[in-house]
Amino acid sequence: MGKEALENDWAIVRGFARSVFALSEATGQFIKYLVMALVLVLFTEVTMRYVFNSPTVWALETSKMLLGTIGACGWGYTHKLGGHVRVDVIYALVPRRGQALIDVIMSLLMLFPLVFVLIGVGTKWTIRAWQTGEKMIESSWLPPAAPFRTALLLGFILFGLQCLAQFSCDLYYLIKKRELI
Repeated sequence: MGKEALENDWAIVRGFARSVFALSEATGQFIKYLVMALVLVLFTEVTMRYVFNSPTVWALETSKMLLGTIGACGWGYTHKLGGHVRVDVIYALVPRRGQALIDVIMSLLMLFPLVFVLIGVGTKWTIRAWQTGEKMIESSWLPPAAPFRTALLLGFILFGLQCLAQFSCDLYYLIKKRELI
């Protein structure tokens, strides 16, 4: 019974990891459309400025908000793909189990504290932006900051979930010597 209960616990973890991996994939697929929107905004600004000699007041801040959203919401997808920077000199030379051990240790020491700070500070800034009606002040357009801050916080949360899912996979590999999913 004890071994069966433990396997049921891993089934829950497996379901969580699969769900988060699918969410990260869907987010990554959605973000690619924001890249196209960013290109369209920048194309519009360049055309208005240099062809019609009539620059916009909204394009600079819109492009910054889109780029920030693309970056923050793309972190989880990038982590899923193993695309974040890591020093591969040692990592590439060790077997899968050694890589899992490195990932577990570094997640506990570096990654989770970073994610905790990002989500904590992001939550504080998002709540404040909604409560105060904060405006972005780099142009005369003055768009509200709260939607952008909310998008950043969402990206931080998605990244945190992907970090937990990957950590679960690495921990499972250390314990069971086989992949979780």
